[in-house]
Amino acid sequence: MTFKVIGVGEALWDLLPTGPQLGGAPANFACHARALGAQAAVVTRVGNDSFGRTILKRFEQLGITDGTVQVDDEAPTGRVTVALSDDGVAHFTIHENVAWDRLAVTPEGLNAVREADAVCFGSLAQRGEP
Repeated sequence: MTFKVIGVGEALWDLLPTGPQLGGAPANFACHARALGAQAAVVTRVGNDSFGRTILKRFEQLGITDGTVQVDDEAPTGRVTVALSDDGVAHFTIHENVAWDRLAVTPEGLNAVREADAVCFGSLAQRGEP
């Protein structure tokens, strides 16, 4: 039996001093579960921009189902800028008004959640009313 998992919420780019890194707890959960052999999906929303297209491509390369990823033509893909202080402490700027802030309930997302054996909910995607 294949274990089915789903991440619900943010897929984003952590903009580190060393370069962008795919992130967001639900996306990380799905990527790691897939690497361990689970069938994985992410209910998320990305922008119709280079960051969003790269997430879609990365999910495809990893074998993560993309039928639950929404593409937003107006809001950009989520980003978190990470800066290090002189003593090495990370400071995070979580950008607002991004695609995951507009995540919508869809039949595809609801069906994926109903069929899942495990669900990871992201806290960032719950910051707004929608």
